[in-house]
Amino acid sequence: MQPRIAVLFRHGLLFFLLLFCVLYPAVASAPDEPATLSGTVRDPAGAVVPNASVVATSTRTGQAFQTSSDSQGRYEFAGLPPGQYRIQATAPGFGERIETVLLRAGQSAQLELSLPMSPMMQVVTVSEIPGEIAAEFHKVPGSIALVGKVELEQSRAATLKDALAFTPGVLVQSRFGADESQISIRGSGLRNNFHLRGVNLLVNGLPYQDADRFSDFESLELMATERVEVWKGANALRYGGNTMGGAINFVTKTGETAPPLELRVVGGAFGFYKAHLATGGEAGPFGYYASYTAGEMDGYREHSQQGRHRLFANLGWRLGPKTRLVVDILYANVAEKLPGALTRSEFLSNPRQAQASNVTGDWGRFYNYVRVGTHVRHEFNRTHTLSLNVHGQYRSLDHPIFQVLDQDSRNFGGEIHYAFQGTLGSRRNRFFLGFAPQHGTTGERRFVNLGAGQPLGQRGSLTALFGTEATNYGLYFENQLDLTAAATLIAGGRADWARREFKDRFLADGDRSDRRTFSAFSPKLGLVWRIAEEAQLFGNVSRSYEPPLLLELTSFGAPGFLPLEAQDTWQYEVGTRGRLGSRLEWDLAFFDAEIDNEIINRNVRPFPGAPFTIPSFRNAPQTRHLGIELGTGALLGEGLASAGDRLTWRLVYTWSRFRFVDDPDFGDNALPGAPRHLLRSELRYTHPRGFWVAPNLDWSPARYFVDSANTAVNTSYAVLNLKAGYDWAAGRNMRASIYFEAANLTDRNYSGAVQVDNDLGRFFEPSDGRAIYAGLSWRFGR
Repeated sequence: MQPRIAVLFRHGLLFFLLLFCVLYPAVASAPDEPATLSGTVRDPAGAVVPNASVVATSTRTGQAFQTSSDSQGRYEFAGLPPGQYRIQATAPGFGERIETVLLRAGQSAQLELSLPMSPMMQVVTVSEIPGEIAAEFHKVPGSIALVGKVELEQSRAATLKDALAFTPGVLVQSRFGADESQISIRGSGLRNNFHLRGVNLLVNGLPYQDADRFSDFESLELMATERVEVWKGANALRYGGNTMGGAINFVTKTGETAPPLELRVVGGAFGFYKAHLATGGEAGPFGYYASYTAGEMDGYREHSQQGRHRLFANLGWRLGPKTRLVVDILYANVAEKLPGALTRSEFLSNPRQAQASNVTGDWGRFYNYVRVGTHVRHEFNRTHTLSLNVHGQYRSLDHPIFQVLDQDSRNFGGEIHYAFQGTLGSRRNRFFLGFAPQHGTTGERRFVNLGAGQPLGQRGSLTALFGTEATNYGLYFENQLDLTAAATLIAGGRADWARREFKDRFLADGDRSDRRTFSAFSPKLGLVWRIAEEAQLFGNVSRSYEPPLLLELTSFGAPGFLPLEAQDTWQYEVGTRGRLGSRLEWDLAFFDAEIDNEIINRNVRPFPGAPFTIPSFRNAPQTRHLGIELGTGALLGEGLASAGDRLTWRLVYTWSRFRFVDDPDFGDNALPGAPRHLLRSELRYTHPRGFWVAPNLDWSPARYFVDSANTAVNTSYAVLNLKAGYDWAAGRNMRASIYFEAANLTDRNYSGAVQVDNDLGRFFEPSDGRAIYAGLSWRFGR
């Protein structure tokens, strides 16, 4: 029995082994059921990050799979072979997130990815930058800046300084604590003692300005803004920009990016409060976003009360798979008192006082503003795109200053924009062409200002009645040709024709009617060279041509128009940008602007003994603006107190040397109004549970001149500030955050903003003293 059992066992084992050898290859070659991995990419605040790159790499075979997150931050890998994977997520403006996941056959796994903030991205925190903008950034032969939603949310979002403080080359200081600001890019519009010139402002790519390029800030709402793009100099040509300073584009929230419900409240020192309520979403082919914001401020200074009510709506409609219609509607009601500038003795003795004539004359600015913009974009295919934009705005203004100005202005414009992305020969090529007409009219009545407390109001007898018109036609183009995989040549230009007209209807003092026309062609040539995987050199040369504003042409001393020429600038720029891994990022640029006929002002007394000044303007035959802009940031450490925490540092530094060149009145004196050195630095600690704290320094280490004769100076200052916040999940699909800010911790008396060339010596606009602010926000549903 034993031998027979042994034989049977041996034969059975042999048969089993033969059967295994026959069947195993088929069994082994049969694939396991594939796995699926999906999730959402978010930033540290919990907001979704679209266009993030997600790479899944098998740790066994090294095979890599790549996808990108969609507009809702979602990503998905379908059909992954089972096994262990290294998941790597990256996005512009963020650090790298690496996770490891084991996928079993047939498994549908979820992996949420939270990207840490990069220590720097163009010197500011950047969030949710669309892929096409991030790609465009690397083709720009000059310095630009992108400010994302996280930067705006972790601030009061009350003034432009809250958004642009960490942008090199941009001087921005609030006047009397309000959103009215002194703002200049590379010295553009330094003559500005109020509002803005020399920079194109846009909302969603459409002009936010009068037809003559005059702009203010009080209707812009940062809480409804998704990101801010700063395109310096001729780098703004993609938006038809034609100014030395470039363009600032405020990109608003939409139904695709906004949560279904958002509530935000901020309040604090000097009677400041601001409340914001917004909703957004999508329903089939329709998208909507709507917000209402209200705010008030008593002000640090006497006679500086402010009030704002703003409504904004963005409505989108996908007319087809390749056609989209977007409508923007903006309404603002603005009320503000104007405290004016102080002499040095007034500034030192009591910085909270107002200019006496501003109080007795009850100087202020009150207006209602409506703006509608429509944008239609059609993609014929992957190569050709056509856009049509139409916009219009109306402002009704009551403006008691040295006289009471009563204005109604209407401005309309359009743009047709063609874009091509394809090849030229065997090289990648991008080309765009645009035509942008604008026309604006203003009717103005001026009255004697009787001052505050009059029984029939401030208005006395009529002193002026006139109308103005501004018309512009701009034709622009740009071509970007990839000479090699590492080098891109950019060439473009803009042709401008402009007319300015003044129609005098108050003939008691003579007919001052006048008309002027201006025309020029402004070329641009640039090169971007990628010298390493994450480092670039860039350079460009360009011309900008800026006709005078109507308020400049009609200012004091004009029998009709002042004999002003257009400001004509040739600008040269070289620089580098890049990063070293995830530890260090930089953006460094040097610029030289050679300017003919720079438009500068002098605030003069309209009559001997006048207690106030009014602006007049002239051309400086030649001026030169030299500057260095540096933005850098570093990741100093991780895991310091807890796994996943981070300590980062960022710094922006701007050196400016702006001078007259052989001026008949001022020789080679320094141009007034710009700090020689301006440095801002921030140290930030971020905890993975949502807590962050960020002390920062605002430092102007050297005095600078505030008059063209170089006899009066603004002194140096260093201001310490502190920000902190906490963001947490307050429930399912709900996030909440608190915000805290302590400004000017040492209660430094300083003048961040100045007025230049004031005949009464009123150069100084005191910045706010020590102030505490706090805010709370809720976001529901996304």
